[in-house]
Amino acid sequence: MATESPNTAPEAPARPVLEGRVVPPGGAEAQDLARRLALFTVEAPRRRLADLVVPDGTRRQIAALLTKIRYHHVLYEDFGLGEIDPYGGRTAINLYGPPGTGKSFAAEALAHELGLGLIRANYAEIESKFVGETAKNIRAAFQKAREAQALLFFDEADSILGRRLSHITQSTDHAVNVSRSVMLLELDRFAGVTVFATNLAANYDTAFIRRILGHVEMPLPDAAGRRQLWRYHVPARMPVQLDAADWERLVTETDGLAGGDILNSVVAAASAALEREGPACRITLADFLAAIQAAKRAKAVIGRPAA
Repeated sequence: MATESPNTAPEAPARPVLEGRVVPPGGAEAQDLARRLALFTVEAPRRRLADLVVPDGTRRQIAALLTKIRYHHVLYEDFGLGEIDPYGGRTAINLYGPPGTGKSFAAEALAHELGLGLIRANYAEIESKFVGETAKNIRAAFQKAREAQALLFFDEADSILGRRLSHITQSTDHAVNVSRSVMLLELDRFAGVTVFATNLAANYDTAFIRRILGHVEMPLPDAAGRRQLWRYHVPARMPVQLDAADWERLVTETDGLAGGDILNSVVAAASAALEREGPACRITLADFLAAIQAAKRAKAVIGRPAA
């Protein structure tokens, strides 16, 4: 059996890199980087693409994007696309549509499909009231995804990918533009998969639009989609008292609502039945209809512009 020579020094551990520089171990910069990296945790995705309820056109578009990611080496090496499209390695996907239409679900399902971990980089974790901190957090998010080989998911992406400011009047304006520029640079350098989700895609800076592999609309579900969503969100063990006509009534009554609204209605209906009868309850059509009406009232009033 081979033995290591006593004169052979053990291999030194790799040192962290920050903005292209090796960070001295134990120094203030290394500690700062470690603190930022700790903001972003890697999840094991549990949701599956097969359970995503979207129109057939949306599903085909997602499948095409997955094909490009999986067969990138064939497209850009074997087929020679890399010679004419040197930046074609970008694998950023943008999911846009109304709230509750499955954008977060889709991002997690994509990670599951690709066998990747998932990092959720929510805007609240990226943004900072201290000038210059947001850009550093963006770099850390990409570095963590690179080290963990995880899919990087930015929710509320319009807050991060919004248009750069042309009239700089204060330091915060400059910080916004710096953050946008850093995001552009990180996207160009990142070889992994990034997914953005937004309810306000019209606010994106055009520079980001060009760097995104595909834009996938996540629309409100049609009747067939709502039928699937009701069956998916009502577990078999839930003590519901519904016949076939009642299920169709639920589909009809939720026209214009999203999957997230249907889930909230299921939880609200079950909670109302529990309050009324306890664990031995039966959840009736009336419980569901009351929950649906509450969801509709909330959507009509909350968030509506003031007169």
